[in-house]
Amino acid sequence: MRVGLILCGRLPDRYKGISGDYPALISGMFGNRDISLEVFESHLGSLPRDFAASDGIIISGSPQSVYEDEEWIRDLEAFAREVADSTTPVFGICFGHQLLARALGGVVEQAESGWGVGVHTMRVLEHRPWMEPDREVLKLVMSHQDQVVDLPGGAVVLGSSDHCRNYLIEFTSTCIGIQGHPEFTTAFARALYEDKQALIGTLADEAIESLATPADTRIVQQWVRNLFGESLAADSQQQPG
Repeated sequence: MRVGLILCGRLPDRYKGISGDYPALISGMFGNRDISLEVFESHLGSLPRDFAASDGIIISGSPQSVYEDEEWIRDLEAFAREVADSTTPVFGICFGHQLLARALGGVVEQAESGWGVGVHTMRVLEHRPWMEPDREVLKLVMSHQDQVVDLPGGAVVLGSSDHCRNYLIEFTSTCIGIQGHPEFTTAFARALYEDKQALIGTLADEAIESLATPADTRIVQQWVRNLFGESLAADSQQQPG
């Protein structure tokens, strides 16, 4: 499987000894599977020339906001509109989710509900064939302040949480965004929340405590692989990731 990773920033060096850099976190979503990960650093002006060469594209998280006046963000929005009009599957995570929404006509703002951190529960509102194994609810690690507050035309909310109404969005049948982080490890999330304690206070403590609740990362990781064309039969033959 060929996966194009659109990076929207790099992790600080202090995190790399925990779970690796962002490409390592994304590779971890595919476990022991044979994938070719091609990395494009969009924040440095690198974008795929031929996204059809990939079986799927992931747009990563970022420390920045999609509404910031940055040329690379506007360029990435233009790219997102092109890939959304194609048949190449694309999956946006956190910033990537919000970037897709804004590029296609939605609105992203700082959430009135404040920071979303810790393990949150999403309720599935609508099911799609790639959402197997099927779940009515799932838990995922969160780390965000911005949210999609208005949907682009034609978008459908597939999942929602108490903190984030537009949690899982189908922009087109092959263009999906999620606010949670299926790529985060528990160790990485803990380090991230510890670093946020000066910024968000007791919310960070609550987020760290919530990590004792198992997250459904493997379920969402399988959803991404399904969206990118990997069969469930093929997955059953793999060793656990």
